Amino acid sequence: MTKKPPTIRDVARLSGVSTATVSRFFSGKESVIAPETGESVRSAAQALGYTPSEIGRSLRLARSNVVMMLVPDATNPFTADVAASVEQSLNGLGLSMVLANASEDADQQDRLLADAEGLRARAVILQGAMDTPRLREMAVRHNNLIFVNRRPAEGISAPYVGIDNYAAGVAVGRYFSERGYQNQVAIHGPRPFSGSIERLDGFLEGLGGPNVLKFESSYKMEAGYHQALGLLSDRSRRYSVFCGNDMIAYGVYRAASELKLSVPEDVVIFGFDDNRLNEWLAPWLTTVKVPAFEFGPAVAALIDKSNEDECEQNVILPFKLQIRKSA
Repeated sequence: MTKKPPTIRDVARLSGVSTATVSRFFSGKESVIAPETGESVRSAAQALGYTPSEIGRSLRLARSNVVMMLVPDATNPFTADVAASVEQSLNGLGLSMVLANASEDADQQDRLLADAEGLRARAVILQGAMDTPRLREMAVRHNNLIFVNRRPAEGISAPYVGIDNYAAGVAVGRYFSERGYQNQVAIHGPRPFSGSIERLDGFLEGLGGPNVLKFESSYKMEAGYHQALGLLSDRSRRYSVFCGNDMIAYGVYRAASELKLSVPEDVVIFGFDDNRLNEWLAPWLTTVKVPAFEFGPAVAALIDKSNEDECEQNVILPFKLQIRKSA
């Protein structure tokens, strides 16, 4: 038979005080309790292994010490590093983070947003948000949304933390142009996403006019691989490929290897993100370096200022071109 967890009544009984006194102690009102009474409650809670309910606390205070972060793909190393950075920074504020995988699925994102409201989350961080009716409703009712990597859709007013994707795309386009790369190709992310379009539009601007083959892709290795297999089978051209992220670039590299093409002699590959795996598994990949571990302090600072009416502040992080062998 499973033993029931101790309750506030058990703590009150063992310490010889009322449940109201125990409640005041765990709600941070120790100053109105005699020191010896507080110590008795603390000792009883430790002896019983009692932990106050965060859900109950959040119901009383109308918010909790929990922050929920929604990510588009929990298997992506860059996404994971941003999440780890945010969690570490939130711990420094005494906040806990719940990580949830929206999987680029609008319905799943909305279910998770409903869960966040039920938890009375202190903040909801959307790393790669999708524009949905529920998200817009929450943006009207609450001021605790923070958008990461992907800007909020038009009409939603909320803070954004990320790089200037358009400027990064321009920098890559100019790099291609300065080196005289021919047969330019962009394997970009899904068009509804602001970051995808900003990177693509910036790239086209930086090139300054040449025709570009454009292929829409999810941000996964498999998608980059399948797009590249068809493209690179045409050996009459040396293609120069700008990839929407490093995962797509890995897929393009795999396809090139299977087709016995050398990089960069037969195909140029340029990624985006510079996730931590590159240092160990892809030291050849030229890419846009986005500072994953600078996201956490920026997000935590916004949450820490959430009571100061500074909710519409944007934090634009720096990027740089990380030049290696593939381009």
